[in-house]
Amino acid sequence: MKKLTTFLVLSLILIMLSGGCVKSEVKQTADIFVEGSSGGDAETLNWILAADATSFSYSGQTLDSLATYDNQFNIQLRCLAKDVEVSPDGLIYTITIRDDLKWSDGSPVTAEDYVYTLNNLMFSDWLNYTYKSDWQEEVDGKTVFVMPEVVDATTFTVTRQTVNPEFVYTIYDLTPYPKYIATKYEGDVQAFTQAEEFNNLTYTGNLGPYRFKEWNRNDRFVVERNPEYYLGKDDGAPFFEQYIIKLFGTSATRQAALEAGDVTYTGIEPSEVNRFRSLPNVKVYTVPTRGYTLLAYNQRANGWEGLKDKEVRQAVSMAIDKQMISQAILLGFAEPAFGFIPPPSPWYTDEGLVKYGVGPLYDKKKAAEILYQKGYGIKKDDGTIKVTNKEGGLLQLTIAVSTGSKPAEDMAFMVRKELVEMGIEVEIKLMPWETLLRQYVMNKVPTTDQEPRYNNGPEAVSQESWDLLLIGFNTDLLQPSGSHLFFATEGGLNFMGCSSPEVDALFKRAKSEEALDENVRRQIYAELSRALSEEQPVDFLVFHRGNLGFQKNVMGIEPGINTGYNYHLWYFEPAK
Repeated sequence: MKKLTTFLVLSLILIMLSGGCVKSEVKQTADIFVEGSSGGDAETLNWILAADATSFSYSGQTLDSLATYDNQFNIQLRCLAKDVEVSPDGLIYTITIRDDLKWSDGSPVTAEDYVYTLNNLMFSDWLNYTYKSDWQEEVDGKTVFVMPEVVDATTFTVTRQTVNPEFVYTIYDLTPYPKYIATKYEGDVQAFTQAEEFNNLTYTGNLGPYRFKEWNRNDRFVVERNPEYYLGKDDGAPFFEQYIIKLFGTSATRQAALEAGDVTYTGIEPSEVNRFRSLPNVKVYTVPTRGYTLLAYNQRANGWEGLKDKEVRQAVSMAIDKQMISQAILLGFAEPAFGFIPPPSPWYTDEGLVKYGVGPLYDKKKAAEILYQKGYGIKKDDGTIKVTNKEGGLLQLTIAVSTGSKPAEDMAFMVRKELVEMGIEVEIKLMPWETLLRQYVMNKVPTTDQEPRYNNGPEAVSQESWDLLLIGFNTDLLQPSGSHLFFATEGGLNFMGCSSPEVDALFKRAKSEEALDENVRRQIYAELSRALSEEQPVDFLVFHRGNLGFQKNVMGIEPGINTGYNYHLWYFEPAK
């Protein structure tokens, strides 16, 4: 359920780790909810082309998925009329949508729209859908798609040939395109990418609580109340006339806007929590999140060649103090991370994890010895080791990080300090989120006409070279196997170029028939977490706790792991 976790948690992680630009003021009024963000802007509103969380959160204001979950992980139906039915053999999924869903021209949303979206768009060769592998399975050594089929106007099935115990969460995530519009652009990537209906969200009808109004890039995204929202028929929800996401250049400016009453909500950075808790007009909720910060290691051809060696990656991770990050920088609103599954997940365990960066595995002297044994160092006359390149010269690395978050920048400088103490020179490259994505994360094979993607294969490289990259990831708490996108060799978001046959096999096992037994699946996830903690494709730094700052007059909030799941029911307390 990658895209099911609603916009608040997604924007909070982006606030902590990325930045945007500010152009003009937005004042909160009685019927307007303003969210302040210093996270990067969305890439697109045409959701099938998106991979970034912000794009999904923007389009998700106007387009509900089939279901979401509350703070206790109970499934909450949205466009589903009833929960997905699974056949006894676990191979056939029957999906029944509501019969009151409408496109903007008044025509009904049908099962055929969903099946068309799957077969002709998401599964197509001509569109680059990042999450395509979620709908594939391996049968007799071949990778094939699942088989969607229309049953009637509101019912369709998805048939698999192999069992995947977590596949239902992928189905819950599904949103449709209208077939009557999409067929006009089918097969033409440029036309589909530029389609006005999809880029202005004019087709979404009553499928979301809000309708698109305007998007001024790097400034604001504005939606307005949808009076025909299918979930608002009984109570008139949503209760805000407009919902605005306002981008600020820094965390300081967006937090000042909350204090002044100019925004309704924003994330609060750790150093400001106590002060905002003392303000009479602000309520701060501290909540668990599914997000974590990591230091990615570039294992592609344009990164330091040493990072292709597992022991070198382990040594670098051994030199970075995670307790310092969680306590001194994040002031206790985080805890050291050693794997990809956060503690709020029912599949979390830290049993058997290799805990680099704490206790005996935080040891710069030992790290330097490992690097020396690998040919990256010289012994000085006093017996100490200075880390060097293979030729005995200065080892120079770059770390890329997006601007807009002081904690993220502080983490980058702390990593630099730790490595400099071993003799490694580190250049910090600060840049806007959009630049980080396009020039450092996306990649292509040189001298080809490939479109840049997040994983264009083992020979692909990013436009700009880099060695280390500080970034935030999210894990699907109910379906951690979805993180194969990041860490499996062919994962669509594996921009680091990592590859481990053991990790690949364990991700496949987590989505296999043997994992129907929850005890077996728990053990698989324990093995997978251990394997990744040893492999160190990235240095898992910290799991975050979020601090959400709201104006005190916002009612209906249920703080928790998925605070925004019921945001369409929030309202302003009437003036007394």
